[in-house]
Amino acid sequence: MDNPGYVIDCEREFATVEGGREENLSEKPRPHTFEEAITLTGVGRFHYKLLLICGLCFMGVMVEIMGVSLIMNQMKCDLQPTLDQQGILASAGFLGVVLSSHAMGFLADTWGRATTLRYALCLSCVCSLISAFSVNIWMLIVFRFLTGFFISGGQACVFSLCGEFHGSGSRIRHVTLLSGFLCTAMIFAPAMAIGILPLRIETIVLGMRFSSWRVLLLANVSVSLLALVGITALPETPKYLLVQGRGDESLEILRFIFAKNSGRDPSEYPVKEVALESGGVSLSDVHGFLDAVRLVWHQTVPLFHRTRLWHTLNICCIQFLIYFLAQGIFMWFPTILDELGTRNGNDTLLCNVLQGFNMNSGSGDEASSCSVEVDTSTYQVMIIIGACFVLIYLIFAFIIDLMGKKNLLMSWMILTMICLVALHYVEQFALVVIALTVVMAIGNCGGLVSTIAMEFYPTHINAMGMCFIMMVGRLGAVVGSNILGRLLFASCDPMFWALLVLVVLLCTLGYFLPEKTRSQQEKPSATAKAIVAATTSPIFAINSK
Repeated sequence: MDNPGYVIDCEREFATVEGGREENLSEKPRPHTFEEAITLTGVGRFHYKLLLICGLCFMGVMVEIMGVSLIMNQMKCDLQPTLDQQGILASAGFLGVVLSSHAMGFLADTWGRATTLRYALCLSCVCSLISAFSVNIWMLIVFRFLTGFFISGGQACVFSLCGEFHGSGSRIRHVTLLSGFLCTAMIFAPAMAIGILPLRIETIVLGMRFSSWRVLLLANVSVSLLALVGITALPETPKYLLVQGRGDESLEILRFIFAKNSGRDPSEYPVKEVALESGGVSLSDVHGFLDAVRLVWHQTVPLFHRTRLWHTLNICCIQFLIYFLAQGIFMWFPTILDELGTRNGNDTLLCNVLQGFNMNSGSGDEASSCSVEVDTSTYQVMIIIGACFVLIYLIFAFIIDLMGKKNLLMSWMILTMICLVALHYVEQFALVVIALTVVMAIGNCGGLVSTIAMEFYPTHINAMGMCFIMMVGRLGAVVGSNILGRLLFASCDPMFWALLVLVVLLCTLGYFLPEKTRSQQEKPSATAKAIVAATTSPIFAINSK
């Protein structure tokens, strides 16, 4: 008969061994990294919906900012602005974007991308609607400034929102497609102007004449409203939630995306746990204004470390000058086309036309400067130019790997120099427009510079570096909108030669841009990659964080 004590000991030992096996079999699988988890959701219906909604957000930003330049001539009859006031109006939206860039980026990183975007779009829509009912030029300027101030979130957040829902295999492709909505906006806005501005509307609303330019401002809001409706249906990005330490919520959203893309049950999602990532800061950790300022300061100072100071200043200077030139001409381009159109097809030098422009046009004392007639050919030309920007954008995308970023940058600047010289001598309308288009398209080089900057800054300050650089570029757009147009009309020949010198300076500075120094460092964050796509805007590096 077996020893009972021995039997019991054997049973316990056996149970221990078997229990260990069962424990090993039931042991939770290793946590997936976020990159693995988001890749396993696949790419499908959810991401196509996301692309459309984010595209409408970005498109709304460009339509709102660009729309002001399209109403300049038509609003003169009602508001009677001076040329100086027109310059302020042209740059008001950009100034709002500049002043809110840092704040919107801070809120997006601490409050959430989707939440910030919802409030930003809502407030920008309200301000834009009010601006359509402006009773004087200063009211219009103030509310266009506020529209730009709030709609900055539409770009500061949208690229992070789009990029953080994708894995590395699809992120760049979709963010690049998202950037294409900019070119769509540059075609959409003039097309709306062709359909609305020629309308003879004499309705009196609240004691003022509700002209067609006011209707156009209202129509432009429709894009942002559609984006706002769409964004309410989107969840917060799982990447943001994970960085905030909310892993369970992040996993639920990943399951939701998997179900939408595959049509399968969320429980079939193979990921059971996502490795938490640290480094996020929540507004709950910020107590008072000084804490917020201190946090932003600590995120910005590393950009100017002695090992990066020269390159940071060089990159910022290049971005400022690029958007000074591109936006400075673009915002006055409809006026320039109108002045060229007054020659009734007769060939003449561009500077002869611009210097004949009455610098006091639009003042209240000169009713002759006000005309209700709308020449839609100006907007037709702008649609063609928008299509050209699409082509230029595609060319850049296909040849950048063959030529290299710095070589492509300097090659386009050399082409810009040739066109600036040609503008002193060509008289044919088509050639003048082509040369001006090439000069304005120097804004595409802003995207190349941003790509170089993204590779230069290390991961822990990459996103902040990109935000700061784009803010400087927007500041250049503000200065260019106010100064460049007036200087061209006042002293055309000297100004074009000065612009030639400026582009030579840009080409020289471009030669000293940093080479790729991050080959042995981590790859840039998804946010930073998304930001770079935003900066490929030929006019707006509309374009943010």
